[in-house]
Amino acid sequence: MRRNPRTLVVAIASAMAMILAGCGGSDTPETSGGTDTPEPSTGSETPEEPEAAEPDSDIRVAILTPGPTTDNGYNQDADRARSAIEDELGLEVALTESVDVANQADVYRQFATQGYGLVIGWGGQFTDGAVEVAAEFPDTNFLVVNSNVENGSNLGSLDTAIEDWQFMAGWLAASLSESGTIGWVGALCFPATAANLHGTEQGAEFVDADIEVLSTFTGDFEDPTVASQAAQAMIESGADVLTGNLNNGWAGVIEAAQAAGIPVITEWEDNSATAPDTIVSAVLKSQARFVVAEVEKVLDGTFDGSFTLYNLPDDWGPTVANTDLLDDALHAQALEVQAMIASGEIEPEHDETCP
Repeated sequence: MRRNPRTLVVAIASAMAMILAGCGGSDTPETSGGTDTPEPSTGSETPEEPEAAEPDSDIRVAILTPGPTTDNGYNQDADRARSAIEDELGLEVALTESVDVANQADVYRQFATQGYGLVIGWGGQFTDGAVEVAAEFPDTNFLVVNSNVENGSNLGSLDTAIEDWQFMAGWLAASLSESGTIGWVGALCFPATAANLHGTEQGAEFVDADIEVLSTFTGDFEDPTVASQAAQAMIESGADVLTGNLNNGWAGVIEAAQAAGIPVITEWEDNSATAPDTIVSAVLKSQARFVVAEVEKVLDGTFDGSFTLYNLPDDWGPTVANTDLLDDALHAQALEVQAMIASGEIEPEHDETCP
């Protein structure tokens, strides 16, 4: 990673008062067409203006998510992808929420048996089931988001160069920190989540080479209780800004931060309205446009069971949300750093090593 000297101005004044209401998932999958979601705040969801879709009407798509799509975050982004596939490609999409990871192979199998042309596992934790079932159903295509699995035929994956986005989370957290210690709370470690953590670390170190980044994997994306316990431990160890990589577990991090009166940087969308005195910003990211690109490969016959890594596009829009708690000058500096990443002036390292 190349570093350029920067003058980083830290200016924030906040009063912490509200707490995000926790939300849990059901152990029983519920299949639906989804609900309409607002336009994402990450800029254009498609690389270019879509042409009129001429899909193969026999191709149906299914998406499996690990939690409910009401999480204002990762699972909701799956619903955003569902909407994009339907609107831009004219395909039928079934979305099954809160799939128990232990039962993933059975759910994959159900859709393959029903004749779905593409089944998408939303998260690297759905890799093992995809590997197993893809071998059983060679005429069905499988795609795992945030994985690097591939079999050269009917099983592929996609991931983002997540360090490009997460660099901004670390940069902002370190810019806000007064103690020189920040915390990152994750769930499971696999290549995509490891890259998330290390990208955050690199962004923090760009601000302060001596900053301490506390990190942990709780073992559960959806459990707010274990996330809260992990966050509390970090706060007790001196962390005065928290960020991370969770789904419904975010509720626990926000609860702990609210009790301690420290800011939180969330992810996926500007969800600061859910805790306006605690969420100082969010890393704005969405995988919908990239998933649409992979579905187009299935439609035109070029899906070849490979892995594709998508970098931060020049036209993405802001990567960090500008909230009432965030100083405008600091947000402007964040946009400058983002432009340096998009142009290659800053090159975060892609590190998939689990701690």
